[in-house]
Amino acid sequence: MNTTTPLITALPEPSRHKTAARKGGSVYTAILTACFTLLLFSGLYLEFFAAHHWNAGKLVLAGHLLGGAFFTMALTPWLVSHVRSGPIRSHRRLFTLLGWLLLGQYLTVIATGLLMALPPALYLLGHIWFWRFETTFLLTFLHLWLSIAAALGLLVHLTLRHWQRSASLSDGHRPEDSL
Repeated sequence: MNTTTPLITALPEPSRHKTAARKGGSVYTAILTACFTLLLFSGLYLEFFAAHHWNAGKLVLAGHLLGGAFFTMALTPWLVSHVRSGPIRSHRRLFTLLGWLLLGQYLTVIATGLLMALPPALYLLGHIWFWRFETTFLLTFLHLWLSIAAALGLLVHLTLRHWQRSASLSDGHRPEDSL
């Protein structure tokens, strides 16, 4: 009896062929993870502490904007290759579902960050234009809380196995079909 939800069954079928189990990621993914961690902590500083010492806050803001630009440029090619090969190599539907949710969170965080950086960028080009207060509040809210959710999702994603033990593949039984 199949008890999976329609959302999970709509995902691509996990791979049935054997792939070697790899421990850990590459140096590139470690750099991306470290960059995201620094961006998260600098963003939390900006949200909760920068108003108390704005001179330091300006430096943190400049670093956050430059780090965000670097992260976006570094993450984009990695995401493209990961989206192409990830679902094919993934043997677990829950891992794949979490990966797609995480991708959506990252894309929303990047989009809201770019939208918030648009008025200062235009100002540097000689144009004065700002979002409405309500729009700025919404962008900030989504950027902050989806960043926190993406950090938690990344922790869970990195702790899950995306491959299955080769013994379970050899007998044709796939115990993780339910998750």
